[in-house]
Amino acid sequence: MSPKNRGKFGKAKATAIPETDEFISGVDRVMRVLRPHALRLAVFFGIIAVIVVSYTTWKWYQQRQLTDATEIYMRAVSLSQVPVRAAETEQPDAAQQKAEKRRSKLPPDPRGYPDEFPTAADRSRSVLSALEELSSEYGSTEVARQGLLLQAEALYQLGRHDDSAARYREYADGGGPSELVLSAREGLAYSLEAKATAQKDTKARQAGLEQALKAFQEMQPDPKGPRRDEALYHQARVMAELGRKEQARKTLEQLLADHPESTLKADIEMRLPDLRTAAK
Repeated sequence: MSPKNRGKFGKAKATAIPETDEFISGVDRVMRVLRPHALRLAVFFGIIAVIVVSYTTWKWYQQRQLTDATEIYMRAVSLSQVPVRAAETEQPDAAQQKAEKRRSKLPPDPRGYPDEFPTAADRSRSVLSALEELSSEYGSTEVARQGLLLQAEALYQLGRHDDSAARYREYADGGGPSELVLSAREGLAYSLEAKATAQKDTKARQAGLEQALKAFQEMQPDPKGPRRDEALYHQARVMAELGRKEQARKTLEQLLADHPESTLKADIEMRLPDLRTAAK
């Protein structure tokens, strides 16, 4: 090669080599590795998609159920608060007259609730109807479980004491917030007592009162638990009905000693003189 040519071609200009994109290169390597497993991966991700969609749909369904159940529950609560029309033989007091005048000026309830019920029984039947719908349609929800307490109260008001006791027992046995479980135990005992006092047969009445006493004893067995004084007071009441005056007196005196600030103090002090006289 001549010197002239060597000068033209002997020193070639360096060509720039583009840098490799590490991300694209990495993805490419991954794809090459996964390509033989493409079918299995497609099936896997298809199953994952189905699971995610199913879970999301189920959560939505549960939320929808909870919303609908709550709506029915709130209807029952609202119906339970509708006033009962005063009996014609009763003369309404000033407060009742004022409340009636205020209600008469209000527009009709947009929810379709009545302004008042003719009787307490009519109100209880209306409440019970809503709660039976709740139990039938959404019995598996927690809202329906809370409805058991309202249902039990409505049944009690209708004099269906066996059914009332069954609902209270169902709630108490199933557990829940301690205060509500305590109320359910108390309601159970009241239902048993009401059933017993309605008995005309003396033996049946005594047997029923024994059941009620046992239920009140189980209402709050913890000596330091809330509403222990109320549980003891009810026990003393039932003991007196069973003719155990001395036992009732001792229970009330112990109650005052253990709970000197009890809100039932005035009632206890009113009962004690008769029990002390009967015990002599």
